[in-house]
Order: sequence, then C-alpha cells, then structure tokens
Amino acid sequence: MEQKSVDFIDSYLQWIKSNFSQKRFGDYEEITTPFVDSHNDHIQFYISRTPNGFILTDDGYTLNDLEMCGCDIRSKKRKEFVYQIAESLGVSIEEGAITVGATEYDIACKQHMIIQAMLKISDMFLTTSSRVKGIFFEEVDSFFADNDIRNTPSVMLMGQSGLSHRFDFVIPASKKMPERIVTTLNTPTKQNVQAAIFAWNDVVKTRSANNKGYIILNDVKRATNPEIVMAIKNYELVPLSWKQRKEYVNELAS
Repeated sequence: MEQKSVDFIDSYLQWIKSNFSQKRFGDYEEITTPFVDSHNDHIQFYISRTPNGFILTDDGYTLNDLEMCGCDIRSKKRKEFVYQIAESLGVSIEEGAITVGATEYDIACKQHMIIQAMLKISDMFLTTSSRVKGIFFEEVDSFFADNDIRNTPSVMLMGQSGLSHRFDFVIPASKKMPERIVTTLNTPTKQNVQAAIFAWNDVVKTRSANNKGYIILNDVKRATNPEIVMAIKNYELVPLSWKQRKEYVNELAS
C-alpha cells in the first residue's frame, strides 16, 4: 500500500503556531516556545519595541544556565565557539544575553534565528551530571579530521519557506557520493529532532538532486529513544549513532 504523502513543512509550521504562547509583562512580550532545554523547561525569549522596530532577547538565560551547570563559557575556546554560533545565525551576544534586532518585516525570521541560537548553544556541551566535559561539536569535528572527512562547518542554507537554517557540517559531493548535510544533536529530544527534520525538509528542496542528510545523535551516555530514530528514518534522513560512528567513515569520507 502506497504511503500517503505528508506536507511536513506545513504540518510543522502549524504545530509551531498552535504551541507558541505570548504574554505581556510591562514593556515586554514573553514568548514561550514548544522547544525545551536540558532541564525540560520550555525555551522562552522576550520582545520589546524600539523606535526602529523590535529587540528580541533571551535575557541571559541560556549562558547563565550553562554557567550554573558548571560550564566555564568564559574560556577562550568556548567563548569563541558561542560567538561563532551567534554570528552564523545573525544574532549577537550582549552582556551575556542572546539578542537580535528586528523590523516588522523580518521579525518572524529573527524569532526563528534566536530560537536556533538558544537551542544550539544550550545543546553543544557534553555533560556528565553537572560537570561539563567538552563540546560535542568539537568531538565530531575531530572525528572528521582524523578520518579525512572533508567538510565545511557551520553553514547557513536557505529553505523553500524563505527561512535560513544552520547546519553543523556540509560534506561536498564526490564521484561516489552526493552532497551530505549534517546536524549534530548532543541531547536528542522530540522537539530538537523535529526542528532538525524541518530544516532538512525545507532546505533539501532548494539543493541539487540526491542530497543526503544525517543527524548525528550522541548516545554515549544515554540510548536514543527508538521513536526519535524512527522519525528520522521516516523523513529519509540517516540517524547516525555516535557509538557506531566508525561504521560510517567510508560513507562520509567518499
């Protein structure tokens, strides 16, 4: 029996719309998203009006939370990494807060960008209990370098929806393999996997034929929920288990 086609982009946007909430607090609008952080709390940000439009900010929550969990984000290497993520998404780090300006014409896009930044920065560290041990992105980057997997890191790609999405790595096409677009998830959850699937489905329609997408799942300390793995496969992405990464070396290096 032929499987019914699903417009994933439309269904995802409907899910986003129905699960956002907005409350007024003085001069600010508090936006609560359906995405959750490492504590399973819903990610929130704030919007205030300015003479030229709007300011969006997380009010310092993301970086403060990492510091409270034992992550020294003031070290040179980690600070550079945070700023790299922010710059690639067109947002700023100002006095410890993730911030971006917007106009009435691009505020939807800017909301998308600040959510991506908050998700990516809060997800980037390898943790054991409250002790931060390293950056998962760096683990993947080192693995690629050690195995001669050519790539371009931190790439922004425009999707069919008009939104831009940040991907951790793009591996160029070769004679044997198509272009491969890679997302890394240190803490795979239903929400950030949905966001990754949406980004892939939005972008793949604007790229050359036969692209291949991968979501690298950090399952070293905790096994990935089988429902998450199945969801990734259902949308023709490859769920790459970090514990089994050596099995993919030839595929990624070709």
